[in-house]
Amino acid sequence: MLELSQLDLDEIATALSDQSDYDHRWLIDPQSGQVAFWTSDTGIDGQNPVDLEDVDLTPIDPLPSYIWYQDMVDFADRLSNDGVGRRLERAIQGQGAFRRFKNALYEEFPRSCRPGTPSGKPAPTDEPRMARG
Repeated sequence: MLELSQLDLDEIATALSDQSDYDHRWLIDPQSGQVAFWTSDTGIDGQNPVDLEDVDLTPIDPLPSYIWYQDMVDFADRLSNDGVGRRLERAIQGQGAFRRFKNALYEEFPRSCRPGTPSGKPAPTDEPRMARG
């Protein structure tokens, strides 16, 4: 049985969030927990094409966007600063919600959402730029 410590949770999170439509798949070895990246052109090793049916790995399907959307709603609902929470709630209304939410987070938490920050998640100790009230 796999132990949690054997899994690379960052790789699994990347696989779950990969919404691209390219001809590739993320796979996991159920015995070792190792994550592999497969493409139709270069297979798993990056050089030799192989059919997915010929490998003994389990596909990791990306989570649907409605789950990511609900995460944004939950995040906005849990903020102690009501003004920031309302602003984020407005940002996720209609088309382009993910982009607007990311931009609003960057404006409120510029130190923790700068480019290159893993997943752009604000640190719990960051204070928003918006005045409280």
